[in-house]
Amino acid sequence: MRLGIFGGTFNPIHLGHLRVAEEVRTSLELEKIIFVPSYLPPHKDLADNVIGHKRLEIVRIAIADNPCFELSSFEVDSGGNSYSIRTIEHIRKTYNTTPYFILGQDAFNDILSWFEKDRLFGLTHFAVMSRPHAERPPLNETIGAHALEYQETGKGFINHDGCEIVFVDVTPLDISSSTIRTLCKTGKSIRYLVPKEVEDYIREERIYV
Repeated sequence: MRLGIFGGTFNPIHLGHLRVAEEVRTSLELEKIIFVPSYLPPHKDLADNVIGHKRLEIVRIAIADNPCFELSSFEVDSGGNSYSIRTIEHIRKTYNTTPYFILGQDAFNDILSWFEKDRLFGLTHFAVMSRPHAERPPLNETIGAHALEYQETGKGFINHDGCEIVFVDVTPLDISSSTIRTLCKTGKSIRYLVPKEVEDYIREERIYV
């Protein structure tokens, strides 16, 4: 099965997340995108301390109408710091496939700071999404000595384990979770930034007030 992993705090998930996931799915001809809300992100604070199961429900509501989108509670159920390598290993075992780990160019540029980074490149493909203000440095500047293991293909790079790094240009929708949280706190509308059902759930549960 060709599938992607899309992780993040999703605090909350918004139409920008959903749109880029769909664009990556169609561009790489993936059968499924698995959304994995984090429990505790290791590289940033969790704003407003919205508990994992609330964010899981927000994502569940947001993706309900897309049969190619699926929700995983693995990181929330596991607790503690949400390290990507553990999620990748879980998905590999569960689906018996090498997944495409979906991330932005800015995050990929920082990958050498990730937990157990040296093992990542033999366990997963990387689908690197364009970001408006993130440059795409030469591969050796991004992943260091690991670049020696890769050779160029028509759409990116591939290593001796058959793991790819592919770059996907996506539509830059200027929507952020932090803006949505601020709008909620100030009593302003978030319509057309999140699905209507998500807007209703956030209002009913008084999240971000």
